[in-house]
Amino acid sequence: MRSGWLLLALVAALHLGTARAETAFANLQVSAQVLPHARLQADASPVSITAADVQRGYLDVSRHYQLMTNAPDRVVLQLNPRVGLTDSIDIQGLQAPVRMGDTSLEITQPLAREFTLNYRLWLSAGALPGDYALPVQVAALLR
Repeated sequence: MRSGWLLLALVAALHLGTARAETAFANLQVSAQVLPHARLQADASPVSITAADVQRGYLDVSRHYQLMTNAPDRVVLQLNPRVGLTDSIDIQGLQAPVRMGDTSLEITQPLAREFTLNYRLWLSAGALPGDYALPVQVAALLR
């Protein structure tokens, strides 16, 4: 009988000392916000003006642009003249032809992901043959 009680006490002690796995639950919520952005890439090759261009008074050049944006409805095209080489610049490839003098322009039309602008550079009287940066800086901004 004594051994029965001993066996029962041993089983009870083993049962109380048995390790139990505890389970825990947690919820993790993550959020992300993608800010609107716009970037415009273009060919940055120089404009080569020859003596014949200076004599004629103008030069025609084209530039291909790639627009990268996640907010196409908010993009504004900003055109800034680089003063000195030209008196004015005619621009084609937008919804309507544009003539730019010495002030900046903002174009608020819908833009394709890829587009080409054609420029007629009306050279100033002091223009000399050589290689120059395109006399208009084009940027995509968000409004």
